[in-house]
Amino acid sequence: MSAISACRYCLFWILALPLYTCQGVPVICFYSKDCILPCSYNPGTDVVIHWQIGAKVVHSFYNGNDQLKQQEEQYKYRTSLFKDELQKGNASLLLRNLQIDDEQSYHCYVGTFEGSYDTYIELKVASPVTYVQIETNETENTEEIECRSSDIYPAPSVTWSYPTNESYKEFTNSSTDVNKLYSVVSKLTKEGMKKNTNVHNYSCKIKTWQSQWETTLTRQEQKIEEGQEWNVYCMLPNVGPQNCKLAWKTSNTNTVTAKFEKSKQPKKTSEFPNNILLRDDHFHVPKVTETDNGTYTCSCTYGEVTKVCQIKLKVIPGKSNEKSYTSVITGVAVAIAMVIVLGCSIYCCRTQCNRNTRNNGVL
Repeated sequence: MSAISACRYCLFWILALPLYTCQGVPVICFYSKDCILPCSYNPGTDVVIHWQIGAKVVHSFYNGNDQLKQQEEQYKYRTSLFKDELQKGNASLLLRNLQIDDEQSYHCYVGTFEGSYDTYIELKVASPVTYVQIETNETENTEEIECRSSDIYPAPSVTWSYPTNESYKEFTNSSTDVNKLYSVVSKLTKEGMKKNTNVHNYSCKIKTWQSQWETTLTRQEQKIEEGQEWNVYCMLPNVGPQNCKLAWKTSNTNTVTAKFEKSKQPKKTSEFPNNILLRDDHFHVPKVTETDNGTYTCSCTYGEVTKVCQIKLKVIPGKSNEKSYTSVITGVAVAIAMVIVLGCSIYCCRTQCNRNTRNNGVL
């Protein structure tokens, strides 16, 4: 470079003002994924690129190479430029394995012999809600519905929906782990006698500004006489056969999964008692026995919704059992009567013998 050119170059950097400025461009990227922070400029010569957060150096490039001696420790081995795109005016930064602390305001400065350019990026990190698990626990006088989720950012909120004719108390607790991701547990509790309602519907929605997930729960109780046929239907409102994959389980936690397809052939499974037949969207129990007592749960997930249905089965004694019970009672009564009669007979015989002996002695 000639002395005149060098002088012009230095004079340019002293006097030059930014020609292009873009303030506060919002960028949303996902936790633990790779993220591209955009920055562009008019191609020129002697390219200098600085990515910074305030005075902290995220990535620098000049003299045709990366210059990372001053790079902040948290960004080491996680940043790179698109070298093949620099001559096209692309100074975007690739930030790998995004962390919560990466949520910052970034400044991209690009200087060339022809001009300088500034871009400001507002990076938002998101870890969306990907599930809401719902569980129930009840005693004779207490009912509790719990929903939970984890690995969420930013802080989520919880919204419940439950029967309007019931009085519930809500308790919600959230915490963060070492990665600054949120976990949330929310409970509905009700104390007192249960109202005589066969079907109960609940909904728990956990959401952030960027994502949400809702799980609904339908609970019902059924009573059936022992020895009868029983069909266990999965009552999931507004669920079409084209978008659902059912997962069934019993209260002993065995699980079977079946696609919601009407053309599916029934199949037997050894994971459930009594050789239950698993059909498209329901169980078929040919003959109910006492071992079938328990809770049957089906669930379906699609989109950002999970629907759960719980059927609590109570098997009541059948007429045949009542007859058998009556027969047993009758048999026992007859046996007792026979023992009494036999005892009386023995007693009478002994008494008569004693009398005869005394009479013979007198004679």
